[in-house]
Amino acid sequence: MSNTPIVVTLRLTPSDPKAFQSFLAEILPDTRKARGCRFSTTYATEDGSGSFLLLQEWDSPEDQQAYMAWRQSTGVLQTFLDHLAEPADVRIWRRDPA
Repeated sequence: MSNTPIVVTLRLTPSDPKAFQSFLAEILPDTRKARGCRFSTTYATEDGSGSFLLLQEWDSPEDQQAYMAWRQSTGVLQTFLDHLAEPADVRIWRRDPA
């Protein structure tokens, strides 16, 4: 297992921002309790466009991958994707030594 923490950013544009916000409020408590999840925070644009940024930090890539596999096996990942009006822009970041 890697001991390198990662940060995952997801830029999200849901088809129904209010419904998506409610869905996130329902699922994120379990995300925050998942093994290796250091934090999971949601931000919404101030301009009212309905876009969201989901920022997560994980102890390792393996912890994040195990979490995603669990979400896929429970069907929550598909429900999450069904809320989106366009594909999520997902980026995985590693700490830079600088």
